Amino acid sequence: FACRVVSPGRAFTARLARATSGLSRPYHHFRISHGLREDFFTWLKFLDSYNGVSMWQDPWELSSSLQVHSDAAGSLGFGVIFKRQWCAQRWPASWEESGILRDLTFLELFPIVVAIHLWRDTFKDKKILFWCDNLAVVKIVNSQYSRSERVMRLVRCFVLICLQFNISFRARHVAGVDNCIADALSRYQEES
Repeated sequence: FACRVVSPGRAFTARLARATSGLSRPYHHFRISHGLREDFFTWLKFLDSYNGVSMWQDPWELSSSLQVHSDAAGSLGFGVIFKRQWCAQRWPASWEESGILRDLTFLELFPIVVAIHLWRDTFKDKKILFWCDNLAVVKIVNSQYSRSERVMRLVRCFVLICLQFNISFRARHVAGVDNCIADALSRYQEES
């Protein structure tokens, strides 16, 4: 029910539903995992500032949504573009040492989270369509869930901002060859 009222809340309730799905009696106990605890804390952080009002939005239409293209190059960096604004950055050196650069799902989701941080004021009360050339990330954004705890930390951050700014979102797959501007940004191939 809560996710019908505050639709991006699914990221925080899905793991709870999975954890309690096998319980047959209300007095049965289950262990609260670290990930589930993080979901609760993020949900509570949102509820602390939520005024109970969500703007009603029209049904989803591609033409009415704002579109963002993103890409990540495993060993180089990421790029994200929204209208005529863009951002590109190299990965921190510490990420290579810690093995994060081997997690392509995390790397492909990262620029989407950066976009939400950068343009959240513009995206407030709007529908955003994210174009990504990684099918796993498209599924993660649309379901608001991943089995990877590292990826879920990004998902929580992403969803929390969307909740706070009443941003509706979806992701769609774009073939890598058709994602050329974001791809060039992620590889630092800017035109002069």
